[in-house]
Amino acid sequence: MTTVLVIGAVLFGLPGLATALHLGLLALASLVYRERVPQADNEMRFLVLIPAYNEESVIGRCLQAIEDDRRERDSVLVVADRCTDSTAEIARAFGATVLERHPDEQPGRAAARQAGLEAARGLEWDAVVMLDADSVVESGFLGSCERALVAGAPAVQARSESRGGRGLGAEASLAAFALQGITIPRGRDRLGLPVRLRGTGMALRRDVALSHRFGAPASEDLVFTLDLLLDGIRCAHVESARLHSDGAPDWTVFGEQKVRYEAGRMSAARAYAGPLLARALRHRDAACLEAAWFLATLPFAMAVLSAAGGATLAALAGSWPVAAVMSAALLTLVLTLVIGLVQAGAGLRTWLALLAAPWYVAWKAAVQLRALASVLRRRDYYPPTARA
Repeated sequence: MTTVLVIGAVLFGLPGLATALHLGLLALASLVYRERVPQADNEMRFLVLIPAYNEESVIGRCLQAIEDDRRERDSVLVVADRCTDSTAEIARAFGATVLERHPDEQPGRAAARQAGLEAARGLEWDAVVMLDADSVVESGFLGSCERALVAGAPAVQARSESRGGRGLGAEASLAAFALQGITIPRGRDRLGLPVRLRGTGMALRRDVALSHRFGAPASEDLVFTLDLLLDGIRCAHVESARLHSDGAPDWTVFGEQKVRYEAGRMSAARAYAGPLLARALRHRDAACLEAAWFLATLPFAMAVLSAAGGATLAALAGSWPVAAVMSAALLTLVLTLVIGLVQAGAGLRTWLALLAAPWYVAWKAAVQLRALASVLRRRDYYPPTARA
């Protein structure tokens, strides 16, 4: 019985250990991150592209921030994606060009992004910045992206943060943003690895944007990044270009966001882990190896469950070396989250929300099962985030 428990502890805890090694390394590297500020005199014309589905409650705030930061050479294109509200009218009032997609057109944010790019082929621009309608850029955003692109980066991702909100769902969203939008990209950049594009806050040179397509039903930004990786195109992190996006207003909305993301990650793992690993071995490409490692490992909350379960089973079996290794993995994950919240400047409410961590891990397990079910059913459409 003891042997069975030890084997169970190892099998249960190994996935969490793999994630802890990965995220722990990135978090450690993020502590010594320093943004390289390139000197570039050339100017770029930006096209700011915003896919928007019934976003009348937030898009005005987004467009006002862009208008405050926009230079005369920059332009704005809003893709009003099958809207039934006043999104298009609000965008026109801010002087944006509006592309209206009709109810019978292909749904989904990827389709809206691609439709915007196709419409923009005849416009004058050197690089495209993609934003979600609930995102608000800080002053100097476009200038920071411009410097990085002019200096040679083919694509960049801005520092993306949650604006937070009321309720535990919003605080959990802030914690997720802290890791995915700040700590992990800082760590990747410091280690010389390309960052993942996150949809909102990504900037692409014209040739890169028009020679690749958005098409995945979920996590289209992740799939787009992986396509770039396989083509040898590396994306950079720009810390001084910052934006904030709305946190999920409640657990229902947050759950739908997570199902969409995790389903996209699972689908991407199935399609890309093999090709990435093959390229990594053939070309000794560390970037593709790290991307394959990311796809093959558990998301943060599931890694916590794995490490904690492995430590518990090992302790019950009296295998203290195994218990110590799994406990160290769990501690690494906790410290990674702490680093992320510190780097995000999280407030007291977010720290207090960590008291609900056991409940959150159980909730996330249910989300993973829903995501897996949607992948097995080959679901091809995930509705956009509902606004309060």
